Amino acid sequence: MPEDYQDIVLAAYKKMKDNGKLRAILPQATTTRLRKACLRVYDDRYTPKDADILSMFFKKDKMECDDFRKVIYDSEPDDYKALCNHIKGETGKTKEENTDLLAWLIDFPTSYEWMNLSDEEKQRVFKRAEKEKPIPPLPPPPPIPPQPIFIISRFSPHQIIISCILLLFIGSSSFVAWENSTISVRMPKADEKCMYWNEDHYEPVKCNAQIANATIIPLDLKKLQRQRKINLSDTLTSYSLGKVWYKGFIKDHEFFTDSGAYPQDIQRVLKPLTNTILTKYTSNYRYLLTRLVWFICAAFFISICGFAVSKLEKEVKAKDESQQQDPEAVLTLEEEPMVEQTGGSFAT
Repeated sequence: MPEDYQDIVLAAYKKMKDNGKLRAILPQATTTRLRKACLRVYDDRYTPKDADILSMFFKKDKMECDDFRKVIYDSEPDDYKALCNHIKGETGKTKEENTDLLAWLIDFPTSYEWMNLSDEEKQRVFKRAEKEKPIPPLPPPPPIPPQPIFIISRFSPHQIIISCILLLFIGSSSFVAWENSTISVRMPKADEKCMYWNEDHYEPVKCNAQIANATIIPLDLKKLQRQRKINLSDTLTSYSLGKVWYKGFIKDHEFFTDSGAYPQDIQRVLKPLTNTILTKYTSNYRYLLTRLVWFICAAFFISICGFAVSKLEKEVKAKDESQQQDPEAVLTLEEEPMVEQTGGSFAT
């Protein structure tokens, strides 16, 4: 090996590193990176003539070793410590096998090839390194703008309108059903042979029972099941004629669903409903008007609730797929310059 070859290889390494040509294989001189660089160079451009360099560095007989990649793979980082110190300038001189390995890594002519080059060819090698423009660093990825946030209503107007209509319908139907429901009749037990009037219907009771302000009379199953006091007299219409009976004097009128004695005074008899009594003492229009007012109030209240619900808001982030970077694409961009860098050669 020529005396100045070691300095020439080291100078060539520094020029290539400063120009960015080694960024792909050896961006920093460390023992671990030197091992990885050997593996990569071996995979990219190993030829049989490189066996001499590798056998000298790893102290393996090239005639017996047929897989130097496995030798590199099984090597330890400390095997590259002397070369690493030489590259960093911590040692002035190093062994010949270290210089040969460095030349192999940077694709520099071997010592034998270097001696056979003319002065013009040697200058051409270094000029090529000097004219090599450093590869600019990859531009940073564009910042991803923050996703816009929109404030929208939690419920759509369509949902609110349908919900209000359903709520009003269910509420009105339930009220009408409750208003027109009748009290279930409790059938008498075996020892209950009598009954008494309880506000608006008969209740079965034992004959020897004592109930304040109540007249106990013999049990009549027909009256027990059918006799009811009509509490909402304004619900009566012309269809009630022949089906309703009343008791009254001047303004004191009560209406019942069956004929017979007046429940609270069995000495008096109920009279069948007449058109005169119906017209004079009841008003179905008044009943309908009252229910209409109640319906309007309920509709107004539900509308207020619907308006309040429409003011409920939620945040929604807009998705913009064009702004989302594909990790594989970014990786490809980073690797493409590296492939180009390894293609450079000082060999003539």
